[in-house]
Amino acid sequence: MLTFAKGVGNGATLAGVIARAEIMENITALNFSTFGGNPLSCAAGLATFKELINQNMLQNALEMGSRLMQGLKPTVDKAPWLRIRGRGLMVALESVRTEHENTLEPDPQRASELLEACKQNGLLLGKGGAFGNVLRITPMLNVTPDEIDEGIRILNEAILSSN
Repeated sequence: MLTFAKGVGNGATLAGVIARAEIMENITALNFSTFGGNPLSCAAGLATFKELINQNMLQNALEMGSRLMQGLKPTVDKAPWLRIRGRGLMVALESVRTEHENTLEPDPQRASELLEACKQNGLLLGKGGAFGNVLRITPMLNVTPDEIDEGIRILNEAILSSN
């Protein structure tokens, strides 16, 4: 079963559920919300979907995500307090304490410092994770190589200055 929302309507209220027929056929009680089937939201979702396909944004997300990971990995490898993970254009930098060897104890303070250093240089990131120690890098799907490279430069400088 797959659920989706938020971006699918590109700002319009829209969500959905997809599942195999044998699962959906067994859901007998359906309760739709006030926004269920809203024509404007559905039109926005369709327009968003068409734009994703026409502009080849999924391929761009794969290519730019790979570029982002490759651009950050060498610097992250020099920072024992930082871990990187991601898929496509959803990349996370997780800060951990390094006082003890092989620790994975969260370090939210260091994440906040890295976030602030990036902000001071014009790069806005999200911060989250269960312990507030994860920086979320989630550029738009139509991000350009130049924009990715600028983000890499700012992040790499911030990471190196935090070492």
